[in-house]
Formats: sequence, C-alpha cells, structure tokens
Amino acid sequence: MRKIATLLFVVTLMLLLSVSLFAQTAGDYRTRASGDWSMAQNWEIYSGSAWRAIGSTPTGTETITIQSTDSIFVNIAVSITGTLVNQGIVEANEMLAISNGGTYQHDRDAGKVPLATWEEGSDMLITGVTSTAPEDRDQDYYSLTFNTPGLLSNLNMNLNCNTISGDVRVINTGYARWYLTTALATDTSIVTVMGDIIVEDGMFSVQGTSNAQTTFIVHHYGNIEVTGGNFSISRGSQGGGTTTWYLYEGNFSMSNATTQSSTATPGGAKFVFMKQGAQTLTLGEGNTLTALPIEVSSGATLDMGASQLSGNGIFIVTEGATVMTTLAGGVADIVSGIAAEVTLQDGSSYGFNGTSAQVTSGNMPITVTDLIINNPAGVALSLQTTINGVLRLKAGEFDNTVPFTLGPNGTISYEGGSLKLPVSVELQKSNAPEAFFVEQNYPNPFNPSTTIKFGLPFASHVTVKVFNILGYEVATLLDRREDAGLHRLSFDASNLSAGIYFYQIQAGKFVEFKRMVLLK
Repeated sequence: MRKIATLLFVVTLMLLLSVSLFAQTAGDYRTRASGDWSMAQNWEIYSGSAWRAIGSTPTGTETITIQSTDSIFVNIAVSITGTLVNQGIVEANEMLAISNGGTYQHDRDAGKVPLATWEEGSDMLITGVTSTAPEDRDQDYYSLTFNTPGLLSNLNMNLNCNTISGDVRVINTGYARWYLTTALATDTSIVTVMGDIIVEDGMFSVQGTSNAQTTFIVHHYGNIEVTGGNFSISRGSQGGGTTTWYLYEGNFSMSNATTQSSTATPGGAKFVFMKQGAQTLTLGEGNTLTALPIEVSSGATLDMGASQLSGNGIFIVTEGATVMTTLAGGVADIVSGIAAEVTLQDGSSYGFNGTSAQVTSGNMPITVTDLIINNPAGVALSLQTTINGVLRLKAGEFDNTVPFTLGPNGTISYEGGSLKLPVSVELQKSNAPEAFFVEQNYPNPFNPSTTIKFGLPFASHVTVKVFNILGYEVATLLDRREDAGLHRLSFDASNLSAGIYFYQIQAGKFVEFKRMVLLK
C-alpha cells in the first residue's frame, strides 16, 4: 500500500509540474541565474513560444518564477501586484512588498518566506510544501491560503503575536494537517484573524502539540465557513493546557466536515461566542461532531436555528448570554447528543423562533433573565420558571399552562404574541408603567445595532422614527397600536453612514426625542 501511495504521489507531482510547464503566458518572467533582482542578465521572458533573454527586469505586475536552482536578492524596492512564484530562494530584507492583488506563492518544500510587507489585498499562498515548513513564516499577512496536495507531515505556521488582516483559506492539505501555531511547554501563543476562516477541504486546527501547560488564544473578528475536511479547535493532547478561540464578530457554519478536540484537559479547548449582539451557528448536513466545544459569553446572543450538538464537546451558556433555537424540543434538542459537560447557568436567556410548535423543555434553567417567544405556531413552557428580565411575546401563543413567575424586576412585553392564560390583575398592573417614558438606546454609541426601550401606561398607537442630523427621516421602526407595558425595539443601522441620529417616539399626545451615535 505504501508503494502505491508513493507512486500516486509522484504521479500527482508530475502532473502538477507538467501543468505548470504549459501554463506560461507571454510576458511572464523567470530567473536564468542567481544574483540581484536589479540585474537584467538574471532574468528571461516568455515570448509566447519560448523563453528569451531580455535587457530588463520584472516590474512586479507579471507572473515571476524564481527557479529551484536560483537565489535572488531583492536589492531594490519591488512591489508585486502579479504573482511571485518561489521555487528557489528569495532574500528580500524588507525591500519587497506584496501589494493589493499580488500573490506570493511558496512553491517548494522548506526554504524560507521572504521578509516582506504584506499590504491590504495581498495573499500568501503555500503550494509546494511537503514535509518541512519554510523559515520566517511567522509574519503578519493580509490573507493566507493553504493548497498543499503533496503535504505528508503535520506542520505549523509558528504564528505568535501575528495578525492575519484578511482571510485564511484552506483548499487542500494532502495527507497531513496545517496548524496556525505551536508553543513550548508552559508557553503561550496568540494569533489574531480579522477576516474569515474558510475551510474547503484538508485538515486545519489551531495547534497539534502534546507539550504540557501550553496556552493558545485566537482572537477572531470574521466568519468561520467550513464546507469540507476537518476543522478542529485542537489536534494536540496538550496536557494541562488550554486552547480558546474567541469569536468577536462573525458567524459559524459547517457542513460535510469533521470537528474534534484532542486537548486532554476537560473543557480545555473551546470556541467562545463573544459578540455583544447576535451571532449564528449553522450546522448543516454531513457533519461528524466528534467534539465541538462551545461557550456563549455574557451579552452574546447565539441563534442556533435547527443546529444540534453531539460528541464530547462542552456546551456552556453563561449568565447574561442568550441562546435561540427553532428545534421542536427546545433546549433539550440542542444538547441531547452531548456526552460531556452541559452548563446552562441561571440568569441566561432563551428564545424560541421556530415555525412549528415548540416546547422549552426540562433542560432550560428554571431561573432565566429573558424569555423570547417568536413562533407563530406557539411555544409551551415545560417547567415552572422564574423570569427576572423580560418575557417578550413577539409572535404566536405562549402556553403558560405550566405557570411562570416574574421576579422583582420581571416584566412582560407584548410585541405581537399572546399568553394562553391571562396573568393576574396584579401582574398586569406591575407590567404597565405609571407614565409614558423613553429610555436612552443601548448600546450608545453603537455599531450596527442598538435597542430602544419605552413604556406605555395605557394602550396607544405608537410611531417610532429615526432622523439624521439634517432632520430627514431615514427609518420608521414602528407604526401600530401597542398594549400598555414595556416595549423594546431593535434598530439595525447597517445601511446608514456613521454619524449622529435622533429617534422620535410618539404615543398619542406624548412625544419624545433621544440622540444616538452610530460608529463604523
């Protein structure tokens, strides 16, 4: 079998090489000798039918190949807006810039990545690595792409205190895995990714070390989009250590893929949803969830849709966090397949936004902050529950045959939904304020969404409008009759420019303006 695999690997490499030989375009450059970039005798150009010596050097807009037998020293300022293919050695000493639209392609095993300035819109493309990672790979890149079908050894990028300003894309990793980083025992590695993580195939993880007491942290501000392969938080046993991936902004989607965690410490590796607003977790068809450890942080709202967790990954919903689900069995359906720790802290919040009837389930905590009912087909409460925040009746009937209790600060917000059983007169009175009021939106400043809260002492026709600083109306958030009580509106200003805005709430003869600031 090993001989067959080796033969297939060699044939594949030959095919790849043959493709590259016939993929030249007129105007492409390649080296014909080692030396300085600025020396024309070190270069030749493809005429369309043959390679010819020429009395000029590449400008950086072309496809430029450093051949495997050559070493080029970049002794003048060079800006790559085409493609620089390195099969040999490139010494840059920071005279090289990979500019917008430009690609540096590391098309060999081992070697080194030139020390360069990686400008916005550039790409670091790894193609030829098979068993040894290149030196000087721990740089700040814009985007980073792995397409290494010949990879035979698990390798890492050795990133630490480095930032990927754009996307990380994994196309193919051959027989082995790529890791973002590694660390010595008791050491820490931190990586920041501002763009998306896109895994199409292959195997990709934060780390794969067995070193003890290591700490790995990923700060991530984009989406995770996995459509194949193996994307995992940790592939190293990492005794006593932790691996934490903080998702500050984006959403997480996975289909036709495998995910796992090999960290020895129970709960030592996890994805933490951190956005102070809504994020989504979408688990599509064809996944193998060996372990997908998740924590939802306070202030974050994770809309899980129809996603169900399974395997040995933990699931923690902290106090102040919110989880939304469309599953018929409610919270129980989310966690029914988990064989590890499930922690749903008191004071967390839950929302039910399906399209067929749902139950909250016996897994939901009996003390919650907010409970959100947004299902036209209805939701039934499964256990007696204390609501210390707001019961938001957005759509459908909330079957409160199993009763709920409002805590000292608990309220009911009628936003289009209803209760099956009327609450007591005392409860209705406690929900209605004595006078009309409008609270300051929160957060403020905001980007891109904020919440507006107001109270009605009696049922009224309410309009809520947003105006820019010139007085022009830019949005109408509400224009209908509302019941007495406390009400909340969410305002998404994604389509507006940064600046100062005013919102006006009118209920009958009562009118009030508030100022808010949109930051982008």
